[in-house]
Amino acid sequence: MPSNHKFESNKKYFTISIYTIAVILIGCVIFRFITQWSNTSKLISQLWEILFPFFMGFLIAYILNPVVAFFQRNVSIKLLKKKSASTQRGLAILISYLVMVGFIIVCLRFIIPQLYDSIRELSLMIPDIYKSIMSIFEHYRENSTDMFPGQIADMIETKTLPKLFELTNNLLTNIVPMLYEASMSFAKGLFNLFIAFIVSIYMTIDKFILKNAGKRLVLAIFNENFSYRVLRTLKDCHNIFSGFIIGKSIDSLIIGLLAFVAMTILKLPYTVLISVIIGVTNMIPYFGPIIGAVPGAFILFIVSPTKCLIFIIMVFVLQQFDGLILGPKILGESTGVRPLLILFSITVGGAYFGPLGMFLGVPFFATVQFLIGNWVDYRLYKKNIKLEKEA
Repeated sequence: MPSNHKFESNKKYFTISIYTIAVILIGCVIFRFITQWSNTSKLISQLWEILFPFFMGFLIAYILNPVVAFFQRNVSIKLLKKKSASTQRGLAILISYLVMVGFIIVCLRFIIPQLYDSIRELSLMIPDIYKSIMSIFEHYRENSTDMFPGQIADMIETKTLPKLFELTNNLLTNIVPMLYEASMSFAKGLFNLFIAFIVSIYMTIDKFILKNAGKRLVLAIFNENFSYRVLRTLKDCHNIFSGFIIGKSIDSLIIGLLAFVAMTILKLPYTVLISVIIGVTNMIPYFGPIIGAVPGAFILFIVSPTKCLIFIIMVFVLQQFDGLILGPKILGESTGVRPLLILFSITVGGAYFGPLGMFLGVPFFATVQFLIGNWVDYRLYKKNIKLEKEA
C-alpha cells in the first residue's frame, strides 16, 4: 500500500547542513594548502604577480583620492558652478593626474640625474680616501703616542679598514649597474605600471559606485545593526590609514625640502642625494630619522669629518622640529601606535615587502591595533568589567 506521507523540508537542519558542508570544504582546502606548501606558495606568488597591477592601481587611487577631493572642493566647483557634480569631479581627477605626472617628470628630469652624478662621484673618490686614511695610520706608526694599543691599530689597518672600504667601494661601484638593471626592470614592468595607472583612473572615477557596491554587499550578508557597525569600523580604519599616509607624506616632503635648504645654506656637498634620503626615510616613524641620518653622515664623513659633524647637528635640530612641532601639527593622533609595535611593524613589513612594507606596515598595524582594541572594549563592556588605566 503506497504511503501518502510527503517529504517536508526543515529549514533549520538544511541551514546546519550547508554550514557543515562549507566548514568541511574550507577545512579540506586549508589542509591541502598546508600539506602542499611549496605548491601553495608558488600559486600565491603567481596570483600576486597577476594581481599586483590592480593592487598598485588601488594604491595610486587611494593616495590620490584626497588630492582629487581637494581640487574638486577648491577648483572645479568654483570653475564649473553650473555643471553637474560628475563633470566637476572629472575636472578634479584630470587636474590631479596631471599634477602627479608632472611631479614624476620633474623627478626624472632634475632629481634622478643629480642622484646619479653624486653616486658616481662618490664611487670615484673611494680609492683616494682609502689612501689618505692609510697614510694617517703610517704617520701614527712613525709618531706613536700610545693613544691605543698597537694590536688594535694593526687589526684596524690590516682587517677592518680594507674590508670596510672594499664593501663600500663595491656597493658604490655596483650602484651604476644596479641602476641599469633597475631601469631594465622598469622597462619590462612598464606594461604592468600602465595597467595600474589605467586601473587607478577607473577606480577614481567609479569611487562612489564601488563604495555603494561594498555597502550593499555588507548589508546583504549581515543584519542591519551589525552591518552599520561594520561600516562605521571600516570608516574609522580608513581614517587611520589615510590620515597616516597623507600626513606622513606631507611631513616628509617638508622635512626633505627643509634639509635641502639647510644643506644649501651650510654649503654641504651632495645636497640633493642626502636630502632625498632624509625625506624618504622620514616616512618611517621614530626610526626613519636615524635610518636617514646614518648614510648621510657616512657620505659626509668620507668628504670631511667637520662637515659630517655639522650635518649631524643639523639633522638633530631638524628632527627635533619635526618631532615637537611639525609632526604633531600634521599627524596629530593619526596612528596612536607605541614605539615597540612600530619597531615590530617595520621589521615584519620590511622582511616581507621591502621598503613599501616598512612604510605601510605602520598604518596596517595601527588599524589592526584599533580593531583589536575595539573588540576587547566591546567584550569587557558585555562582561561589565571596568579597568582603571595605569599611569
